[in-house]
Amino acid sequence: MTNKITKVKKRDGQIVDFDQVRITEAIFRALTASGQGDGAKSKRLSERIVQILNRRFKKPTVHTQDEIPQVEQIQDIVEEVLILEG
Repeated sequence: MTNKITKVKKRDGQIVDFDQVRITEAIFRALTASGQGDGAKSKRLSERIVQILNRRFKKPTVHTQDEIPQVEQIQDIVEEVLILEG
């Protein structure tokens, strides 16, 4: 899968590189803490989140940065996916 998301806007306004591994690790910690998953499930859910991000946000151009997802928006999508997965 090709990921169009390359940047993320942090809470302090700083724009940093998008790192899917951070999402995978956060999901892994949540799943293992609740005893409901493992690394393979974390990776699969992370891929699903990236697919949603790619649908919701267009690749930013030189003239626009409003398509860069904010950390809170990514967290909302993570929550949605985790809730849907039960």
